[in-house]
Amino acid sequence: MRNTPDTDYDIGTSGAPASEPLFPYSPSTGYARKDLSPFSLPPASGERPLIGDGGPLAFLRRSIRFAGQRSSTPRRRRVHAFVLLYIKQGRGELSVNHATIPVRDGLLLLLAPGMHVVERADALADWDVHYIAFTLMQPVRSDGGWMLDGFDRLPLPVGRELSVTDLPAIERLLERLHDGDDRDGGDTDHGGLLRWKRQLALSELLYTVVQEQQSRQGPYSAPDAVRRCAAYIDRHYTDNIRMDKLAKWCGLHPSTFSRHFKATIGMLPSDYLIQARIEAAKTILPGSGPLREVARRVGFCDEYYFSRMFKKVTGVSPTVYVRTAGERTQGKERNGRVLQPVNIAVTYVDEVDHLISLGLLPVAVPADHGLDGDQAVIPYLKPHIAHLPHIGCEEAIDLALLRKLSPELIIAGTFMKSWGVNGLGEIAPTRYYMWEVDWRNVHRQLAAVLGREAHAEQNIAQYDRLVRSVRDRMFPVCSRKTFVFLESTREGVRVSPYMSNGGWLLYQQLGLTPAPIVSVNGWEHFVTPEEAASIPADFLFVGQRSGAGDVHRGLMSHPSIRRLGNRLIELPRYPWGKGGPIAFSQGVKLTLSHFAKLHK
Repeated sequence: MRNTPDTDYDIGTSGAPASEPLFPYSPSTGYARKDLSPFSLPPASGERPLIGDGGPLAFLRRSIRFAGQRSSTPRRRRVHAFVLLYIKQGRGELSVNHATIPVRDGLLLLLAPGMHVVERADALADWDVHYIAFTLMQPVRSDGGWMLDGFDRLPLPVGRELSVTDLPAIERLLERLHDGDDRDGGDTDHGGLLRWKRQLALSELLYTVVQEQQSRQGPYSAPDAVRRCAAYIDRHYTDNIRMDKLAKWCGLHPSTFSRHFKATIGMLPSDYLIQARIEAAKTILPGSGPLREVARRVGFCDEYYFSRMFKKVTGVSPTVYVRTAGERTQGKERNGRVLQPVNIAVTYVDEVDHLISLGLLPVAVPADHGLDGDQAVIPYLKPHIAHLPHIGCEEAIDLALLRKLSPELIIAGTFMKSWGVNGLGEIAPTRYYMWEVDWRNVHRQLAAVLGREAHAEQNIAQYDRLVRSVRDRMFPVCSRKTFVFLESTREGVRVSPYMSNGGWLLYQQLGLTPAPIVSVNGWEHFVTPEEAASIPADFLFVGQRSGAGDVHRGLMSHPSIRRLGNRLIELPRYPWGKGGPIAFSQGVKLTLSHFAKLHK
């Protein structure tokens, strides 16, 4: 944390003191302008560009945090870069281009280059302020690759308050932008890793703010409003949430709001809040201390009401739940789901996971490739599907058997066509979906086809709560450690990119910091066991693809890999290679199970 002395000058002019100004600007770096010469970004080997014409990219200039008391003498500033200003605590007044903005706790503003700001602080008021200065560049197509040119606008209102509902998420991202400021010996950044981490945090911060502002523009449907409220409850279930306030936020009468909420989510908003609190309590109950403390941590005012609601939701008291944890887990894996049989055939592993999560049991399912390439029952779903007809695997779908089973509907990914699997529509009506690494989008696609939208929203909300709980437990220990995810494939050992299944889960969902060697979307980065062992990362996760048995065994038995000891974490195949909501939830829990190892 940096306490900034009071100064008063036009930022960027000569004669400015060396201390950090309120709205920082460095003449040595400057901000991006239209008249600056763009520079070329040729596409890297094996990568597909993820940018397109018109979309801005933000580059962090400087992040400063001030905590303390400010002088009540007015200070005038001229802004020379985009600045995201967050006043976590403070009292006074800001004048932005002569428009007065009262300062209050939780105030968030975007300031643009050229703005004039006057700050007036109340005497003896305590301040806690974040200043994030950044430059915008625009990717444009050019011969031989991409170009970055200056960009001077954001899809956000400037010079006035930005309204956000999830301030804890904003504050967590701001903390990541300051990570490393307090390290001994200054801001050490080996290999640019810290700068990359801050850059990722800035991108996520701006995305979060822009997404919420855009969702507030104009009217939106009642189901959309309900989903926004459900997401708000998921994030703030520990708060004193009033249903009439949520209804007002959606612009609906309380009874109308409750009716739409139940139609969309499948339960009343008050029941949804209780379930969110109970699900959170289930993750912290074992070994978490007295019940009154657990009740307080998840938002209940007393332990007796908490115990009653816990038994109502789970069927057992908190005490019995803790005592039978092991027995309950084993039983749930075998018989924990009541599934409705449907005359629907699915053609890929992920689809089986999605349908079971939606409470449906298909009439036919695919097999999967084992580690040595042989066909096998999907291991983590075997208790549910071992007795079902299996119609082959991936490109080798048995169309004759599928025709004999006479399904009423076939579900398939669009990628099946590129694999040469044709003729499904001649057997039964076939619904194709677009695969995405974020299983939640696929889940919603399939739920819309099957009429299980409310069930899907419950699954997604439960998963999001699990991720937040695990991330919050791991972040204090893992925030300054780096990770890499390796996959044994038929072609060799691959450094799995940020956009792979495992990368999405580890880096994007759980917030672990990727090592510098990790690319965004490069799928052709292979390493030898010796090179893998020398990767500069604190921990190496190792997964495995189908048909890669020899490669994987060779990697894990190599002396240089075995010497890594606790730095090496071997992972099962699911969800790191394939999977849906069940597999990814298991992956989150598995990562948490390694928490003690990561803590060392």
